[in-house]
Amino acid sequence: MENLFIFAGEQSGDLHGSHLIHSLKQKLPRCKLYGVGGNLMKAQGLEVVLSTEKFSVMGFTDVFLSLPRLLRYFYYLKGLILKKQPDGVILIDYPGFNLKMAKSLRKEGYQGKIIHYISPSVWAWDPKRIEIMDRHLDLLLTIFPFENQYYQHTSLQVEYVGNPLKQYIQNYKYKANFREVCQIGKDKELIAIFPGSRKSEILKNFPLQLKAMIKLKQQIANVFFAISIANQEASHIIKQLIEKEPFLTEHYSLIPKEYTYEAMKEAKAAIAKSGTVTLELALHLCPTIVIYSVSAINRFIAKHIIRLKLPFYCIVNILAQETVFPELIEKKPNVDEIVSLTLKAFQDEKTRENCINHCKRIHSLLTNHLASEKATDAIKELFL
Repeated sequence: MENLFIFAGEQSGDLHGSHLIHSLKQKLPRCKLYGVGGNLMKAQGLEVVLSTEKFSVMGFTDVFLSLPRLLRYFYYLKGLILKKQPDGVILIDYPGFNLKMAKSLRKEGYQGKIIHYISPSVWAWDPKRIEIMDRHLDLLLTIFPFENQYYQHTSLQVEYVGNPLKQYIQNYKYKANFREVCQIGKDKELIAIFPGSRKSEILKNFPLQLKAMIKLKQQIANVFFAISIANQEASHIIKQLIEKEPFLTEHYSLIPKEYTYEAMKEAKAAIAKSGTVTLELALHLCPTIVIYSVSAINRFIAKHIIRLKLPFYCIVNILAQETVFPELIEKKPNVDEIVSLTLKAFQDEKTRENCINHCKRIHSLLTNHLASEKATDAIKELFL
């Protein structure tokens, strides 16, 4: 094996891809790695042919509006892979794009190995993807222990490698100067706010979180808000919105991305948009209220066209098969309900203890595998 093409279409994929590349370079030092990645993957030595940022879309309407651009990138990358014929193609998450790529590459005669890292949510919707993966993939690497059961009836090679987030958190070195750098008083009790990373989701979620923050400050004198900033664009949008609320001027701090885990560790509670961040919060034992505000058209598509029906939408609750983190997703989130649930998570000791115990159980459900190393081992074996 000499060449591998790697694709990561999201920020989370860039993170997982960077750790995978680090492991691949240690165990396959002569292998050339090129493909689609962000700054993290580039820093690990990936030859970037297109940036991850070019693929950043959220929600059905965003995907629809971005379709011409995404199709252009799709055909460019497919042509590049077919021309260079790498020994393997590693597709990280982003299943709508990546499974179409796998199918199209096979149709065009690509003979190399195709690996998908992080299983699509086939338990949530579109189980037809299982058949597509069975026909076109050589290896599927899963990160949740319950996922392999959905592929037992197939001939697809499926490996549970452990969850990379648990690996990152276990190896993370917390910075002692968090409060000083972020200008948070030692006596302040924190509520962490996670609005998301994309402009569209911030504009939908943060106004609700902002209204909740105002009401919470009126009821908890010593509370201080740690607002997570995922990137420069997010910082600009959030500053514009929060500066319109002078009441909060001295009661919040914008937390740079490199201090995200410190904020999670120090926070007594959190209000977070649904996504990977909720699992990170659970692994930090932080009681969290999960929200996600979607447009009326996206809600209609999810309910009536895709017919997405789940007992839970938050991955923490899916893993636990019960409500660990209250989630306000299926119906439009209500500010008063967000405030009520946050107060309970912040102040009610029985609620807090129950939630933290459930988070500890989530922690124990995920193995202590070093996910990127186990994934690398599975990829190496595929070529033997």
